[in-house]
Amino acid sequence: MSAEKTLEILEQFDFETRTLSVPELAARLQQPQSSVYRHMRILKEKGYIIEHSPGLYSLGYIFLKLAKIVKMDIDLPVISQEAMRELTRSTGETSILLVHSNLQAVCLAAVPSGHPIKVSSEQGNIVPIYGGASSKALLAYMGDQIVEDIFKRGIVKKHTNKTILDLDEMLTHLEEIRQKGYSFSDSEIDEGVISYGMPIFDSDNKPVASLSIAGPKERMEKKEKNEIVSAMKKAVGKIENQL
Repeated sequence: MSAEKTLEILEQFDFETRTLSVPELAARLQQPQSSVYRHMRILKEKGYIIEHSPGLYSLGYIFLKLAKIVKMDIDLPVISQEAMRELTRSTGETSILLVHSNLQAVCLAAVPSGHPIKVSSEQGNIVPIYGGASSKALLAYMGDQIVEDIFKRGIVKKHTNKTILDLDEMLTHLEEIRQKGYSFSDSEIDEGVISYGMPIFDSDNKPVASLSIAGPKERMEKKEKNEIVSAMKKAVGKIENQL
């Protein structure tokens, strides 16, 4: 198969063999040079291979981006764990780490409080990107076009009477989130649950995840909003310093 041959070419590069010529690749793979040239041309056009020097090829810089994505997904729950535990201790509520995936969100990690609650954002769960503080903290920085696509495709569904179902209302709401620097939700996805969310930015100032605190309405309404937001800023700052 063509895809299989292409992958075999990429697999020939390693720490000891960082540059290869087409004749060398053809010999290693026992394939005609013309076939290898054809695959190399496509890989070069897509940025997976670069011509290191005339006739010598090496892996392209696109792998740095891909490696960063993989590393981020692996490292985020690990480097966030201490800050999340501290946040849960200081607020007494469940802390949640979320990342976006296409037009959805995925819960990477959660640190439950001593009195955990049932929320959609449990570790490993896929949750709506358009509702709840943790999701909206991400959606606010994904661009208006993506928000419009979500509504036009009919992805937005009513979960409770508090779910935002109007596009213009959502766009206005997301602008407020960007201005304040944090999001708030009262029973938008999970009835009776109040949550606060905040985006996490990497070293390139790109939003890569969100951190949120969630708890039952009767408890959360007794807590001081400014104290919760302050604790979240501290936790997000600790995580961002490690990215």
